[in-house]
Amino acid sequence: MSRVTIVNRSQLLAAATAISAVGFLTVSTPAQAAPMFPLPLDPPCSQFGFPGNFSLKQSNGYTVRFNSTGPVASGPAHATGGDRGGFDGNVTGGIQGDKLDFEISWGIIYTNQSTPSKGHYTGFVGNDGFGHGDTFDESGGSSAHWDSTVPLVCSTPATPPLAPESAPAPAQPAPPDAQTAAARLGVAVNGPTTLSAGMSGTYTVSVSNSGDVSAPVELFISFNGKLQQTGQVTASGGFDCAVSNYAGGTTAVHCTVPQFQSKATANIMVQGQGSAPGAGQLVVNINSSAPGAQFVQKSQQLNVTIT
Repeated sequence: MSRVTIVNRSQLLAAATAISAVGFLTVSTPAQAAPMFPLPLDPPCSQFGFPGNFSLKQSNGYTVRFNSTGPVASGPAHATGGDRGGFDGNVTGGIQGDKLDFEISWGIIYTNQSTPSKGHYTGFVGNDGFGHGDTFDESGGSSAHWDSTVPLVCSTPATPPLAPESAPAPAQPAPPDAQTAAARLGVAVNGPTTLSAGMSGTYTVSVSNSGDVSAPVELFISFNGKLQQTGQVTASGGFDCAVSNYAGGTTAVHCTVPQFQSKATANIMVQGQGSAPGAGQLVVNINSSAPGAQFVQKSQQLNVTIT
């Protein structure tokens, strides 16, 4: 039976150390031989992208936001939440595969700096679909850890490797079904594309496995912009769902199932509410830790206009 739990992760990202005099972007951290987070395991996506409204939380208390869609980051960036107030800057860079590398020029010169503060952000997309990494101020040299508060989207699913040319059949060949069987996973979202501010609508996220074997599945449903999660989450197909509220008002629903059976389908029903006139997005991503899993459709974004 499917179940839904609600957790609040807005307090999970506590400050690592005090902010240095260099600037709000960084804090001094002890040298360490290896990252404090696990490295990803061959994500079944060859190119990740930004979902539109992107935000990250730094270990020095600042939340950074900018709006970019696809693998390239550009345009205005905003930082809030630290002890030095809010800041505005410009972001450049992007994502290559699952590696993030971008810079934000803040245009601030501190007393111990000769050039404006510029944060250099590097990291990767983890198995949870979120970005994780470190940033350092190129004008001062201090650093801070960061985690994205919204998941990235898959722009280009990985292409399964081509099978090598057949060699002479061995004396006891494996059954053909055992050689070709794989989970084939897909996800889609449907619902109203226009909402009045203050009104809510029901969105149906459909998950399918048209393949020949079962596989573990995790699903990310992200509410961005002026579209906010509200109400209950109803899941079928054995999915377990948790609603996570992040700093800055962003909400995501994370659903998992230990084994999604062959030829199975499932629906997750969520509620979205327009918070104010403007643009909103509902982004869905499906992932699996099964090494041979294939993806018919790995992600989809539904744009919603709030009037």
